Amino acid sequence: MKRLKERSVRRWSALGLSARLWWGALVAIGTAAVLVLVATTVVDATSHPATSSTPAPSAAAAKPAGSGTGSGTGSGSTSMPGMAGMANGASGSNSGSSSSAGAAQASSTTCPNVKGTTVMSDGMVMAPVPSGSPTAAQQAAADQLVARTKATLARYSNLSAATAAGYVPVTNPNGRVVHYANWSVARSDGFDPANPAFLVYANTLKGTVLMGAMYLGPAPCTPGPDVGGPLTQWHAHDNLCLSGGKVVGRTSASGACSSGVHNSNTYFMLHVWTEPSLAANHQFQADLTRAELVPIILGTA
Repeated sequence: MKRLKERSVRRWSALGLSARLWWGALVAIGTAAVLVLVATTVVDATSHPATSSTPAPSAAAAKPAGSGTGSGTGSGSTSMPGMAGMANGASGSNSGSSSSAGAAQASSTTCPNVKGTTVMSDGMVMAPVPSGSPTAAQQAAADQLVARTKATLARYSNLSAATAAGYVPVTNPNGRVVHYANWSVARSDGFDPANPAFLVYANTLKGTVLMGAMYLGPAPCTPGPDVGGPLTQWHAHDNLCLSGGKVVGRTSASGACSSGVHNSNTYFMLHVWTEPSLAANHQFQADLTRAELVPIILGTA
């Protein structure tokens, strides 16, 4: 072992400065890649306590139950939109009609008024959509939603522009995927491509990257409009814990929250991913897998 160590030292000493720098950079990149892979396995945007000093409105302040508009009042124990981060299941398709959350489970007690939902293993409640391929009209409507979303998001490519416009983090701002809410928009209309209620950013090795927008249904436990048929499937979450208008974790197997309050009267939501690698194959996917996220984090997507 001593001889091996001495031999390694001699070989390293024999290398020129440029060679040493090259090998040092290679080791650093490899280490960063491993750290990102580990982080994306264990880091979920919905499971971290938020650390932002900017308070968000209470759940009911986002939208009052039973109404699509207005400010409403209430405590943090009532409804507010839940934010999907990423999951480690199999990847969904571009249609967005299948979640990457894993196998379907028994019916959820969350939003029982919505008939025909499919509950996935990670607590995602998928609203029903028409079966089969989209019609030409549905495809055109979905394409228009994407085009209008992209046009709006062009002005928010920099996070500073979003925060200046009133968007504040509602999941951990230091997580890999962060949801930012504009509560003035969410109170009035959660489904307006000209004014999306939520923007989603990724914290990457090359800086903050805008991933897309998230829209809300008109009221708690009410899916939004059937824009693109099977292409645009709305989803909710039955296992999020909220505190101070932010996602602070997920419920235990028994349905309890270690901190915050269980959000049982959630809003349905729809993602429109505009980041190129996601838009190509996962335009409306309900959540993101590690395989889809890692290239974005590394800046290789």
